Amino acid sequence: MPSAAVLKKLYDREAWFQGGERGGYSDYDQQTEPSLHLVRELLDRFTSPADQLAILDVGCGYGNHLKLAQERGWSCFGIEPSAHAREICEQRHGDKLTVVERAEDLLPLQFDLVLMFEVIEHLQDPYALFFTLFGRGAIGPDTLVVISTPNARSFDAIGNPAGWAFRHPPSHLVFYSAESLRQLLHKLMFNDIRVRGIVPVQSEFNTRFEDEEHPLNDDSSVFMGVLAEARGSDFKEFMHERYVPGAFWKLTEYEHFPRYSLAATMAAGAKALDFGCGTGYGTAILSEIAASVTGLDISEDAILWAQSTHRDPKLEFVVRSDLGKGLPAGSFDLVTCFEMIEHVDHATQIETVQSIANLLKPDGKLVISTPDPQFTAAYGDNPYHLREMNEAEFMELLGESFKHVTILKQWVRPSIFIGTDSLANEGGVHVGSLSKSELADTPVGFVAICSHQPFVAPAPLCLFETSVDFNWETLETEHKLNRLRFKNHQWLSKFQRLEHQCQALDTAKNWFAEQNEALQGAVATSGQHVRELQESNAWSTSQRDAWEALAKERDQQIQGMQESSAWLLSQRDAWETLAKDRDQQIQGLQESSAWLLSQRDTWEALANDRSATLVKKGQQIAELQESSAWLLSQRDAWEALAGHRDQAYQDTQNQLRKLQRHPLVRAMNFLTGKKLFKP
Repeated sequence: MPSAAVLKKLYDREAWFQGGERGGYSDYDQQTEPSLHLVRELLDRFTSPADQLAILDVGCGYGNHLKLAQERGWSCFGIEPSAHAREICEQRHGDKLTVVERAEDLLPLQFDLVLMFEVIEHLQDPYALFFTLFGRGAIGPDTLVVISTPNARSFDAIGNPAGWAFRHPPSHLVFYSAESLRQLLHKLMFNDIRVRGIVPVQSEFNTRFEDEEHPLNDDSSVFMGVLAEARGSDFKEFMHERYVPGAFWKLTEYEHFPRYSLAATMAAGAKALDFGCGTGYGTAILSEIAASVTGLDISEDAILWAQSTHRDPKLEFVVRSDLGKGLPAGSFDLVTCFEMIEHVDHATQIETVQSIANLLKPDGKLVISTPDPQFTAAYGDNPYHLREMNEAEFMELLGESFKHVTILKQWVRPSIFIGTDSLANEGGVHVGSLSKSELADTPVGFVAICSHQPFVAPAPLCLFETSVDFNWETLETEHKLNRLRFKNHQWLSKFQRLEHQCQALDTAKNWFAEQNEALQGAVATSGQHVRELQESNAWSTSQRDAWEALAKERDQQIQGMQESSAWLLSQRDAWETLAKDRDQQIQGLQESSAWLLSQRDTWEALANDRSATLVKKGQQIAELQESSAWLLSQRDAWEALAGHRDQAYQDTQNQLRKLQRHPLVRAMNFLTGKKLFKP
């Protein structure tokens, strides 16, 4: 971690944020570490109940950040490699925080918030930390990861690299710009990444690069640090479906790498195909020996990872979903297919092996592996394995496409070697065993070598793990167990003391119960007379209350009768008034009836007169209608006659015009000087 002086130089600025997406802190407290403001702001974003939230602070130091979350009810965990810092943290916070030395020591728990403040620049390989966190399930799709680090592309860093305040070799190993930090998170498959600058630069180098046509960095150059927020990564799922070196346990490496080491013994000068190459680590191993290697996988994400991680002119990575059927037949000397065949169903397994057999040259070899179901049973159900096979089923599958099949078995076992070097490079090595166990005979999996032509099986392969000191790791594990046992002993002692205190409290409780029982007996004896007097007094009181209740009830009945009598009297007057009104109404109706009868005769006479008038008017209308019809018929006749006359007149005019044009008539007109026929 940076020294106190460097932290002061970094944080004693105008504000912790300037121009960020959520604005800045104008109320910056010089007495409080600025990162605490950021932690409070991050904690405020979460709306779930605090007892359902968990935070992990990587490089937690003395636990100041975790304390803020713990005060809100979060489950708090930290990683701190410094034993001194862990000791101070335990003294300050006790068992309220859980702080471990390494990420591997974490409980398998997915966190809602992961902090990495001023940590990542201390790591030679940041992927190793992330792989462990993903492997332990600490980071899931909903986890928010927040990283801060010095800005290696700030004006200070560019203008004066040697004098840059954050150049601390050897503790600071790798420096990041905003873009490189974004690329790191992008490769880890975070789909929501936000990177911004923090703490403005105040130095003589601010203006040196501002006016250049092509600046050396983006807008974050004016900030001393960068802060990244990322979430939405499915890298955990990506790791579970395929092997990423450095992820999961060391045992996984012991299972995967030796298979490629075996295949490499047959790859010299070969044109090889790594079928189901995944992340491409094995493809890269083969490229060190083979003439060329093609890595093939159905997953575009896996191929993108392989292309960005392994770069060699002899390497090629392709995405194909046709089981390699589109590749040229008989074009490969060697095909490897490791831990892929169990991921597909039986029909696809048959189709896959047939396709590979078609891709091999006549003397080419297929090296293929699959796990032993007896071994994988210890891991529980695997949703990615659709059909695992025992040795007989594996042989049956391969024998349908290849005439020559040799099945080898793979074991993972500790080894002891006695020789001149740490590796068994000399011939004639004696191989034996310290003990014999039937359980140990169960292999990790089967590795088959297949060909269309007879071949000589390779010699057994034994790889020594020289990067691990088994003695040191065993002793270190024992030391950790002893420390855990010591802590367990301390807790057991505390529990025993609490148990003794509980027993003492139980004894005191029993004594007080006995005393209370005696007091209750005395009170019961002395209170008998009091109860008798109380009973007599209660009877008298009840009798008095009964007489008073009876008197009250009678008074209420009398009052009710009086009210009923008054109501009846009022109703009598109302009925009399109503009867008088009805008599008047009946008399009025009788008078109206007599008048109506007198008017009935007058109305009947008037109706008869009107009926006679209507009959006469009907006859007149009928006569008018007949006259109108006769006139209409006459009009049609006159119109027809006029039409005939007009037609005759027109015909006469036409004949006169014809006569005028006759030569004889024209001659007569000329001689007489008159027109004989005028139209």
